[in-house]
Amino acid sequence: MARFSLSLPRPHRRLHGLPYYWQALIVVMIGSFMAMLDATVVNIALPRIITVFNAPVDAAQFVLTGYMIALAIIMPATGYLSDTFGTKRIYLVSMLLFTVGSLFCGLSWSVESLVLARIFQGLGGGMMMPLGMTVIFKTVPLEKRGLVTGVFGLPLLFAPVFGPTLGGYIVEYISWRFIFTLNLPIGALGLFLGWILLRETERIPDLGFDLRGFLLAGSGFGATFYGLSQAPDWGWGAEKTVALLAGGGVLLVLWVAVELTESQPLVELRVFRNGTYALATSINFIVTLGMFSSMLLLPLFLQNFRGLGAMETGLLMLPQALASGLVMPISGQLFDKIGPRPLIVSGLLLLAYATWQLGGLDLTTSDAAMRDILIMRGAAMGLIMMPAMTVAMNTLPPSLIARGSSLTNVLRQLFGAFGTAIFVTLLQTRQTYHQAMLSQAVTPDLPGVRQTLAGVQQYLVAHGATLAQAKAAGVMVLYKQMAMRAAVLSFEDCFVVAAAVCLFGIVPAVFLRSSGVARRTGRPMAPE
Repeated sequence: MARFSLSLPRPHRRLHGLPYYWQALIVVMIGSFMAMLDATVVNIALPRIITVFNAPVDAAQFVLTGYMIALAIIMPATGYLSDTFGTKRIYLVSMLLFTVGSLFCGLSWSVESLVLARIFQGLGGGMMMPLGMTVIFKTVPLEKRGLVTGVFGLPLLFAPVFGPTLGGYIVEYISWRFIFTLNLPIGALGLFLGWILLRETERIPDLGFDLRGFLLAGSGFGATFYGLSQAPDWGWGAEKTVALLAGGGVLLVLWVAVELTESQPLVELRVFRNGTYALATSINFIVTLGMFSSMLLLPLFLQNFRGLGAMETGLLMLPQALASGLVMPISGQLFDKIGPRPLIVSGLLLLAYATWQLGGLDLTTSDAAMRDILIMRGAAMGLIMMPAMTVAMNTLPPSLIARGSSLTNVLRQLFGAFGTAIFVTLLQTRQTYHQAMLSQAVTPDLPGVRQTLAGVQQYLVAHGATLAQAKAAGVMVLYKQMAMRAAVLSFEDCFVVAAAVCLFGIVPAVFLRSSGVARRTGRPMAPE
């Protein structure tokens, strides 16, 4: 295939006195935070977009799913692009795509044009996170990786908290289009700093492009992501859901077969032969489920049942992100000294306890009590996330870092989609169950029921309603109370399940070893 011949001038300006890996970290954090923030902030704007364009909900949902599918298509190819053309070149291209896509999103004139712009934006956003990881793990000395990756992981935790708060303010007081155009100055800054600060990585000549792997990965992950995102609404047994998940599963099985037999695979799946990488990946899966339980369920509870707005919800959840931001660099330094196992095990225990505490929430829980629980959760996630990711990437020899970062980020997206689908479905199922149980248990002869109905009827009759109207209104009030109680119980069930999931992560964490680092031992963990 044609060679990419653009030559970048060697930048002459550096931040004197600051090691290069910190300079690179500044650049990649701008892109990572921008991409992660955009993925969360658009959710808040979706109702306004539906109203402005008078679009059906199903069509508008593609504003979210189109971006996600674009990520699924481009992420597996990021390692090949980085190895072939150089990480700096592809990183700048990805940031340019994301920034231009943001401009098109802000200028969109219909929901269809917005969906196309989001797909274009997703092609850039999907490459920024794995490329950022590649830059970090190719430039940071082994003994400093824990600290630097601890700082690099901050966007993963801050963006989901700041996204709804910022999005709610922008949609309410400015314009939904500003959600996208806000990326323009940030993207321009990222491009400028990337141009002058990043150094180009060594390119691997004569790499073959795994076209079969690319087509199978893109279609398989795309179908699976879309099926998981729609399963709670369509139903897991719906024909469309089954077709997407079954088709995606078959395509991914074929993809695995191709990658394991290809001499130059798009994604090196043989990294799973390394036990440390496999264990760390399983921990990341469990932590993602535990993290998404609160990132998804708690805002729903606060906004739909506590009556808080998006900004108020974001501010209430802010202490969780701040706790993670404080603990994550510290856990990175500790990782460099004591390894991953003590940090991850203690973090999972704390995360399970804090999540179990969320299972006791109700409408009367004070904001102060909720903040205390969220601070514990934030500290726990700060202890777990980056050590688990770092120990996985540390097992890779230098030649597989780009491919490994692509695989890690694809799996993170898949874990997130799976976690969201599972907990939304569990919430709906348990709410239906509790409502049925309460309907059977709440009968007119119960003293509390009689008292509620009598109080409502007396009040309404005293204010001019007929007895028939008062009785109907009393039944409606009782029904709403039952529905509210059923909803609260369903949230409690979900958090208890999430706490149990966190405890399962302790099993692989106990067997983690930090001695299998490829660069330290010189033993490659997979054929190159």
